[in-house]
Amino acid sequence: MLYNRRKHRPLVEERPTQDKYDRFEEWLRQNGAQFEYLELREYDAPNKNNNNAMMENEEEKKEQPPALKSGEEESEIRGVHAKTHLPPHTVCMAIPRRCLITVEMGQETPIGQAILRSDLDLDAPKHIFLMVYLLWDRKVNGEKSFFHPYYDILPPTLRNMPIFWNADELEYLKGSYLLQQIEDRNEAIAEDYHAICQIAPLAQICTLREFKWARMCVCSRNFGLQIDGHRTSALVPQADMLNHFRPRETKWTFDEDRQAFTITTLQPIPVGSQVYDSYGQKCNHRFLLNYGFAVEDNRELDGFCPNEVPIELALKTDDPIYAQRLDFWMRGEVGHSHNAPAHHHHHHHFYPHPALAQQQQQAQQQQQQPFKQSANYTKRVRVCVSNNENTRLLFSLLRAMTCSPEELRAITSPVNSEMRSLFLGDGSNSRSSSSAAAAAGYYRSCRDIRHPLSLASERAVMLKLLQIISQALANYPTSLSQDRKDLLDQRMYPPYSNVRHAKIQVRGEKEVLHHFARWARTAIQVIDVIEQDLKEEQQRGVEVQLGRGIVADDSSRSCGYDYIIRRMEEDEDGVHHTILRYCADVLGSVRREAFKNMRKQRGMMSSASKRGGESYIF
Repeated sequence: MLYNRRKHRPLVEERPTQDKYDRFEEWLRQNGAQFEYLELREYDAPNKNNNNAMMENEEEKKEQPPALKSGEEESEIRGVHAKTHLPPHTVCMAIPRRCLITVEMGQETPIGQAILRSDLDLDAPKHIFLMVYLLWDRKVNGEKSFFHPYYDILPPTLRNMPIFWNADELEYLKGSYLLQQIEDRNEAIAEDYHAICQIAPLAQICTLREFKWARMCVCSRNFGLQIDGHRTSALVPQADMLNHFRPRETKWTFDEDRQAFTITTLQPIPVGSQVYDSYGQKCNHRFLLNYGFAVEDNRELDGFCPNEVPIELALKTDDPIYAQRLDFWMRGEVGHSHNAPAHHHHHHHFYPHPALAQQQQQAQQQQQQPFKQSANYTKRVRVCVSNNENTRLLFSLLRAMTCSPEELRAITSPVNSEMRSLFLGDGSNSRSSSSAAAAAGYYRSCRDIRHPLSLASERAVMLKLLQIISQALANYPTSLSQDRKDLLDQRMYPPYSNVRHAKIQVRGEKEVLHHFARWARTAIQVIDVIEQDLKEEQQRGVEVQLGRGIVADDSSRSCGYDYIIRRMEEDEDGVHHTILRYCADVLGSVRREAFKNMRKQRGMMSSASKRGGESYIF
């Protein structure tokens, strides 16, 4: 399994077909499979000497690996190509039902039956049954297995999967949360293996390493299908050889009339071109962890990039109102309370990679605070370059972390409007003030604060975000600019190599972090402008009260908020549209409320002055 991003004619000659591939395709044909328009090709394993024709005309071409030379190590990189021109809506592959390995087949094995009778809580139940059938059938039936020709062409090592990377390769992921996910995946697989060994003779058919191999085979190859009205998962020989490309060029389904798994083209595919499946719109960490590759330019046609980075948020235990903030922080969390004992995860005979161990040690040192259990109240939010639900959740949590004691009391207490007014001011630069949006009602949890509480509070949010991002970027040994430079060097980072995929992954994470750093810096600059606008408006109010000035329209000022937003909107290559919309819509709403409250209070002061004959200055 691999990916490609741009299209072009094949740059290399097809590798001579080996006997095992002949046997595999003959087995499929004998059992009714149809794929006469397609052929399977195998490519070079990546190495540091093949910076070849893939370099040419990058803007117009989709990368393809070169052909393997005679006598070289067997490659695990394959692809399916069109033997003829394929028009749209062509059923280019049909694999009959009898050639599919389904979850139900795994459940019918002796080990599958033992698992069903047990009460095991397994990490990936559907995957487990496919794995069990694969391992059991290979061991028990061997070459007599109906599926032996399929087993024979499965990649023997899956060395592109991060759980099988060596220490040097994992070092390229230093600073990335993916290291923790790799450790978690290894641990989960090991726990499933040992749990099954307690209730069934799994150890007689496979070792832990073979169990891991089966897990990643199934993880990267299974299809979710509906057969006879029942949802299941299946391994589909030949169909699982299609590599990934977006936007999708084919679609697949289980055809009840044909009783076969079919792949149909959605657009013309020229002769000789690779035929692709789409594994979906995913972050590169999912591609890398589950399929063993990272997409160089993981971007949709509309420009959206689904790459994500997890941002970790934790309360400061030396906060004077830590207990109250923690109570709000944990509202709605199942099984948690602020005085719950710390929970520690125990790792069974799996030792983390040194780069991850160093990260964990640094994190533990930073978290040595009076409340040791505070580390367990960390919330992790995955964000991408988008104003999606996770982005809104990030800002909501940051507002809960940074709001003032008065604001926290106002947003967490279901008090009446008279009491709430005690906490409200003009919405400007006072940390004790809250905007009208904050006053509208209290929030059930820290996930619900979807509007700034005040300008000063939102400034604190952005400063906190900058601090968190700075700490995250400091965990990486290289900068974003260095990563981009490194990826231009295809000798040190060969196409399709593990080190290149690692570099692509961490580059994508840093791009998201830099985006949010720019968001925070831009927001702070706009808040500065709004606060200056408010000060000038307040001063004009004083002048009017004293009869020395008039209220003027400031929309044309060259340094005011409206001018700044117009400049941002007119600059096509300027800030990202998500940042612009936040500054224009969210901060703009806070500004309007602040001006509205200021003018309302000025009017009240003026009326009181006329009634009482006194002069009030606002």
